[in-house]
Amino acid sequence: MYQNLLHLESNIFLCDYKLLDGLKPNIISWKQQYMAAPLVLLHKTPDDELKPVAIQLKQTPAGDNPIFLPTDSEYDWLMAKVFVRSADFNLHQINFHLLRTHLLAEVFTMSLMRNVNRKHLLHKLLIPHTRYTLHINVLARTNLISEKGAFSQFVSSGGEALKTILKRSLSSLTYSSLCIPEDITERGLEAVPNFYYRDDGLQLWDIIQRFVQGMLSFHYKSDADVEHDERLQVWISEIFEYGFHSRSSTGIPQSFNTVAELVKFVTMVIFTCSGQHSAVNTGQYDYGGWMPNTPTTMQLPPPTRKGTTSEETLLQTLPNKGQTANAMSTLWLLSNSVSDTAYLVHYPDGDFDETTPCELI
Repeated sequence: MYQNLLHLESNIFLCDYKLLDGLKPNIISWKQQYMAAPLVLLHKTPDDELKPVAIQLKQTPAGDNPIFLPTDSEYDWLMAKVFVRSADFNLHQINFHLLRTHLLAEVFTMSLMRNVNRKHLLHKLLIPHTRYTLHINVLARTNLISEKGAFSQFVSSGGEALKTILKRSLSSLTYSSLCIPEDITERGLEAVPNFYYRDDGLQLWDIIQRFVQGMLSFHYKSDADVEHDERLQVWISEIFEYGFHSRSSTGIPQSFNTVAELVKFVTMVIFTCSGQHSAVNTGQYDYGGWMPNTPTTMQLPPPTRKGTTSEETLLQTLPNKGQTANAMSTLWLLSNSVSDTAYLVHYPDGDFDETTPCELI
């Protein structure tokens, strides 16, 4: 939910799931599934906790779209929160996980392999961070997000909805949202309490940036050196064209004119492929292994009136045993660390032989 959090004013925050609005959810085993596109208002308490204070499950105010409150009946409020958690799972997996780490990493990797030779510093610097990128994305396309893949069997956004969410997410993607210092500032989250993603992420960004600054400054002595590096310019040009559909509104550079521009972009690439992916992937089973935390689908539609939800209707709405088992096994597989895990600045092929790069590593 922190990925989608926006500071409004004072101690009030908003989570807006508008990217899910108006979608046609999946049909699983001949049964229609459901999801919501909620608005969630949160309040920072004097005890420095963020507490939800109001939930609207559909985007447009209407008589059949009540605003649920903590003062409502136990199961009305619980049902509203569970629909939010289900929406969060769907948007998290498709936007923040699949698009913003896996698919972007593929764009960076493909352009690197097509345009930059192995002896080039950029290739040496980035290639360890692209390891298995293409392999795992092929597996994802085949086994997870394909027409009959695992997502179609237990996720409400499987099928056509998944493609629509991807298109909407890409259209809203900006360069600044991929750079954690700018993203945190733009969303007004500098002072949110207990925000470990921000605290750890900013430290990691700074570490990566200082490493990249040292490496690239060693190779590029002036801005002119960057401007005149043809392979570098073709690399970013293809990323802009194929990864971001040549939309200058994203803020993604179309070329590099300075060392500073290059340092920032390469820092973003490494952070996206390492720390950012770990943040949105590695802890999934720890949290989502308890199904009500992240229901992958909902079997009944969002309530349109207060006072209609009970324990029985909540249980009928949550995923069934088969969907839950599929979700748990998939999250366990995604979260599980591989036996040959490699860590940041691990360059096993030893392509760097100059003193300064080796010291930086």
